[in-house]
Amino acid sequence: MQHSTCGQTLSFAMDTPAPGGIPASDGAPELCRNFVYRGRCGYASCCFLHDESARQQARGTPMQLPSKSLRSSGVSDETENAEAREVFTAPQRRPASIRYLFEGQSVHSNPYLKEFAGAPWLARLLEAPECARLFNVQGKRLRKELTEAFGLLHACNRALKKLAAGQTVASQGGKGVTIVDLCCGKGFGSLVLACSFPSAEVLAVDRNAHMDLSHFKACPNLRFQHLNMESSSLAADLESILGAKKSALVLLVGVHLCGMLSVHAARLFKEVVPPAALVLAPCCLDKRLPGVKLRAKRLQIDPFTYWCLKLLIEELPDCRRELLQDDDVLSERNSFILGVKAEQAQTAVT
Repeated sequence: MQHSTCGQTLSFAMDTPAPGGIPASDGAPELCRNFVYRGRCGYASCCFLHDESARQQARGTPMQLPSKSLRSSGVSDETENAEAREVFTAPQRRPASIRYLFEGQSVHSNPYLKEFAGAPWLARLLEAPECARLFNVQGKRLRKELTEAFGLLHACNRALKKLAAGQTVASQGGKGVTIVDLCCGKGFGSLVLACSFPSAEVLAVDRNAHMDLSHFKACPNLRFQHLNMESSSLAADLESILGAKKSALVLLVGVHLCGMLSVHAARLFKEVVPPAALVLAPCCLDKRLPGVKLRAKRLQIDPFTYWCLKLLIEELPDCRRELLQDDDVLSERNSFILGVKAEQAQTAVT
């Protein structure tokens, strides 16, 4: 799956900053741009001002976007800049990483980052104190996490549409769906899914029960549960966790599951009663399976591609399945495996 982009660019690139200054006031020396927006400069011979009080004042001032049009579609500069200021203005209370993201060009060129910037629930998350730590990460890692989360969201919508329930789920905010995020980690994907499907029940599971998941409080339909994916009673454990809250449709998701965790997720999906769907993004190969690399080498294909095909063909034989690659996910591991099991024909029902 490849998404078309409109090649939007800004006349300056904060993602790869170069030495430069920002006018402070009349007659005053210019402020170092790197120091203002990153908190550090990194250039020993920088000739611009490094003043903390001026930095705090500059950070509280909304970014003025250039007058040049962001895309060549015939839209006027005034209209384009008005829309951009409405979506991408970064107030002082937002984490530095979010401000830095909005002031860069990637939020205009990548459709997933742009979708994140325009999400209706974003302002609520950024105002929540418990979410500050989640977003306050290094810029490249933040962009990777966000594009993976929104790539997962689009893959989930694609899987649900294959069940002929996608339109109903979208219109009802995920009503009647239980989403289980396997090996959720810190829960970027879980949070995006819970915000995008506010009527769905989102269950994030992981073997690490000591993570700081305070940001889950921002979504009442999101909860965490300890679960070991390598347990021999995995299916029974999940059924016990879901209990009475289990909806008619179960959607299993797993992003960057390493090695045999992808196999466990696929086998868990086979034991879930239909209708059900699986969205799986495999990660690194299992070192206990050296034959995967050897066979990929003989076939002269990429080992990761071979691993994805192996999972698709061998672990999901009795369902509608698909392997797609999402180039808008800023990661080398950007393949998604989709599996769908429709509800069995009710021939015995009169």
